[in-house]
Amino acid sequence: MRKRAAFTLIELLVVIAIIAVLIGLLLPAVQKVREAAARMKCQNNLKQLVLALHNYESVNQRFPDVGSFSSPQHGWVADVLAYLEQENIRNIYNANADWFAPSNTLAINSQVKTFLCPSAQENRVGSCMAWYGGGYHGPYYGAAWDYTNIWGINPALASLFGQPANWSSESIKGVITTNGSTFAQITDGASNTLLLTEDVNRPQFWVNGKQDTTHTAPSGGGGIPGYVTGGLWADNDKGFVVDGTTIHADGTVSFPGACAINCTNDYEIYATHTGGVNAAFADGSVRFLSAQLSIGTLAALATRAGGEVPGNDY
Repeated sequence: MRKRAAFTLIELLVVIAIIAVLIGLLLPAVQKVREAAARMKCQNNLKQLVLALHNYESVNQRFPDVGSFSSPQHGWVADVLAYLEQENIRNIYNANADWFAPSNTLAINSQVKTFLCPSAQENRVGSCMAWYGGGYHGPYYGAAWDYTNIWGINPALASLFGQPANWSSESIKGVITTNGSTFAQITDGASNTLLLTEDVNRPQFWVNGKQDTTHTAPSGGGGIPGYVTGGLWADNDKGFVVDGTTIHADGTVSFPGACAINCTNDYEIYATHTGGVNAAFADGSVRFLSAQLSIGTLAALATRAGGEVPGNDY
């Protein structure tokens, strides 16, 4: 009986090289599948949040206020916990005390999967300042979240549409503001008005797809490089106005600017998805906004009653 010859070293190296090439070809496909699944899960999270807001509106005949700034201070997310099937957290949340009170420590540190985009970093601790006694105090810490409401737009952007450039104008306001809106106030059309969108990875400071640990965020970030405030689901000071971002040659960023999406997570719309962000609209739909969206089109979508017409890039 003839003995079977063993593999030679060259044959073994060829087999290893072929396997390496196949793995190299397979990995990008696997990563694309994972990202597609994460993006879909993120869209589902936004869908759950927008349904909770619609249920709240059905009961109260208006969307919730952004939050209360007199004691007890609370944000709108605490108001909709029951509509998100988060009764366990709602039951331990003390609505008679400020969100940052010691009696709420357990509740505000409770992680909720619906509040975190799977494409972002997991189980982060968010932070936020609190206003009382005539000044800001904190930061206070708790479980992070990756979504946000849009108050409206910077008055400077209103000039793009010939609107009054002042903070009191109804034409620059979003849906969830200091005074909750009714559907009747969304005269731009619910399908053309943003309700929620992504602003991920806070309190880490991210710029143009990378974490920035060197620079101080334009909003201040408590004076700590690589750090942004906000991103805590329980705080009362929720959301931001759309400014648009400018990214400078030295890596710093400033406001306002022409970049609308995915430039920085410092109080601007930001996601780690390839090519754009997920956004929920006032009609209950969840759509993907391209990172190439112009600041003018984003401004048109961010207001509830500006009378603008979204650009052709939407």
